[in-house]
This record gives sequence, C-alpha cells and structure tokens, in this order.
Amino acid sequence: MIALLASTVARAEQTTLTFRAPDDGPVPAAVQTILEEAYAELGIHLRYVDMPRNRSLVESNAGRIAGELGRLSELDTQFENLEQVPFPLFSFEIVLVADRRDCGLCTLDDVENLAFISGMQTVMGILEEFQFKRPSVQALDIQQLNLMFTNKRVKSVMLNDFEARQLGYYDNPHFIITPMRALIGYHFLHEKHAHLIPALNTVLEEMHAAGRITTIYREHGVTFERRNEFPEPPTFPALSVTAGLMEERAQVDGTGRYWRLIQAIFEPITPSLELHTNSYQRAVLGFNENRFDILVGGTQTQVSIEGVPSYTHFDYGSPVAAFALQQADLEAMQAGSLKRPICFVAGYDYHSFFKEGLTYYLANSILDCFAMLDMQRVGAVVAFDDNAPDWAAADYVKLPLREALPIHVMFHDTPRGRELRDWFDKRLRELVKSGEIADIMTPAQLQHARLAASLPKTSTP
Repeated sequence: MIALLASTVARAEQTTLTFRAPDDGPVPAAVQTILEEAYAELGIHLRYVDMPRNRSLVESNAGRIAGELGRLSELDTQFENLEQVPFPLFSFEIVLVADRRDCGLCTLDDVENLAFISGMQTVMGILEEFQFKRPSVQALDIQQLNLMFTNKRVKSVMLNDFEARQLGYYDNPHFIITPMRALIGYHFLHEKHAHLIPALNTVLEEMHAAGRITTIYREHGVTFERRNEFPEPPTFPALSVTAGLMEERAQVDGTGRYWRLIQAIFEPITPSLELHTNSYQRAVLGFNENRFDILVGGTQTQVSIEGVPSYTHFDYGSPVAAFALQQADLEAMQAGSLKRPICFVAGYDYHSFFKEGLTYYLANSILDCFAMLDMQRVGAVVAFDDNAPDWAAADYVKLPLREALPIHVMFHDTPRGRELRDWFDKRLRELVKSGEIADIMTPAQLQHARLAASLPKTSTP
C-alpha cells in the first residue's frame, strides 16, 4: 500500500519540501525525525530555513514554504490555505510558570505581568479569554523568554509544557506550573501539497502501529503526560494516607490542619479514608513499600521518597540549618572531618549537604537529636531552623544549609497515583479560590504557606 502511494506521489511531486527550521528541544527534534522518516517513505526529502514563528505562518499560508511541521488543530481555520494531516503528532499543555513565593498558586489573576513567545496564537487566545489586562510582552524566541524570566524582568511566562521542561522550570521547587489548556499538535501542508496528505497520513498510522513513533519519542527522552481534567469526580473504594507526627498539623488522633485538608479533598471521593500518623521515617518507608496511597509532607527534591509530588504546594517549610555546641564543630563538619555523628530525623536526605566520610545518627524525633548534642554524643544536629528546643541550656552555634522549600503531598508514580495527584491539585486550587481554605488554615498560616496571594480578592487574609 505504501509503495503504491509513494509511486503515485513521486510522479507528481518535487522531491524536496521546505519548512521552517524546528525550535531547539527534544519534542521538536522528535517531530522532525518522525516526519523525515514518513516523507522518506514517499521519496521526499525535507529542508529547513530559519525564520520567526509569525513569519513562518505567513510564508506557509502563501505557499512560499510547504507548511508547518507541528501546530495546533485550529490553524487551518485561521490560515485558509493550510490543510491538516489528520494524524495527531504530539500532545502538550500550555502552562503558566511563576514563583510560588510571589503569587501562591499563581493563576492569571495572581501574576503581576507576563511574557510569551511571539506568534503563539493559543496564548493570545487564552489571554483574551481571561481578559488579562496586566502588562504583557512578546519575546522573539524561547531563549529571550527564558532570559526575561530568570533575570526577573517579568514575573511569569506562558509556554508549552515541553519547553518548560526543557528549560528546567519543572525542576525548580519554587516554580509552580499552572495548566491553562491541553492541546494536540498536527502537521500542516499548503493546499498545493494537499494531494500528499492521504499517503503521508497512512505512513504515519503504520509507523504508530509498528511502535516506531513511540520509539522515536523515547530516543529523544520525551514522554507525554496529560493531566486528568475530571468532568466528573473520580471514586475510590478506599484510600490510605500517612504523615509524620507534626504538632498541630498531623496528630495521632487524626486532628490537625494537614489532616483537615486531606479530609476536605479526599473524603468526597471515597467511603473509606484512613489516616495514619507515624514517625516520619515509618511514613516514608510505608509509602515507599506501597502500604499507603498518599504521603503528606515532602519536598520536590527529596530523593528518599519514591513517588511524584503534587504540582501545587499546600505549605512552606522553614529553612534548614546545622546546630552545634561550638563553631569548630561546624567547621569540621563542613570540612568532612567531624568525628562524632551528625544527627537528624530519619526519612530526610540531609546527608546530601555534606562531604563523604562523615557518620550519621538517624533519630525518631528532633528532640532526641538535641538531647544527644547536649550530652556530646553527636557533633551536630540538622533540623528546621525553628526546631531548636526551648529548653536548651546554652545557645547553639548555627550554620544555614538550605532555604525554606514548598511542602507537597506525594503520590505513587502510577496511573492511579497520578489521578489522585491531579484530583488533589484541582481541589486545592478550588478550596483556595473559593476561600474555603480559611476554614482550615488561619490567616497567618496561609501567609506562611504562600497561599494568601491566591485567596479571593474580596477576602482579607
């Protein structure tokens, strides 16, 4: 079938088609590879020219280049001379990226200003739909957009999720990724090349059936994950949740604001919600061993937890510091020569702060660590900055190790776990937007959690 189609095409078509050069990044590179292989089956070679996205659309519509490698489905309604190849090439989200510390959950209502890449029609449509009236600027390309954002010339950017991943935005614990729209990308050809579409689509479908397209994306390190949008609430027969014991946040009897938040979000979708308060080490271990569905309390950078974090944070921690009885011990710790162990609560990854060669004592509670420090059984303690006990006989010397990080709820990296994560993110945003979160957290707690900025503007945090 492919050979017959290729023969028909070859008699009527030039052997080279010209497109705008794809942007840098794994997804454009994978799309380029897929289309080059598909067109090669038809005896057609692809060449590329550099030009901005906006100009590319004009040139494609005029037929001066062959079309667009990958664009959105509605492109042919705006540019009437372009025709869509039916095969869906890739899926992606348009996302808003901002700093949680500036704007909380960072919706369009929360950000001060915005930048996006010139020529992104979908972004302009979203801004018009949301009636975004605050300052916005269009960058020439992804590199300029990144410079504007990382140099803090703008407070937020809107772009494709695969571009955000390429730039490392998903890896920055302070950046929050707010999904704006889920989309599918397609290949487009100018109408003078439209006779190629049936043959090309057949080749793409056969490449997909043979697993070749999946292989190409995997070779480029690309995976597509679309968040659940929940037209209807999900249901789960039972859910088990664990957390480390935290005063006023997660108590053994199921009280505390963290447990109230979990109940508000998950009780509506399950008849059986079990809350298990443990030591933090037991909570992490139980979650990693799949004895619990959800772990409350972890950071995006915490390698000891084998799961995926919520995209939304629900609180912020405190800075992490090392405490010792004398400055010389801190200096020895930094040099990697401290003889006595460094103590911290089991379940955390604090050993990653130090050089190899040191020893560690993992305790059940931070008070145990400070008690052993006072007895000089350990040389230093690593703890949250505000965890030094009130009963200390003498002032400790202190070394800051890490700034405060957002705290997340953790889920298993499975379809079920990601569905639970997406439900948590959706419901937390709704609780904050409606102001219901104020029934769970006080104004001071919301301020500390960096959620106050996202409360309804009529409420007083």
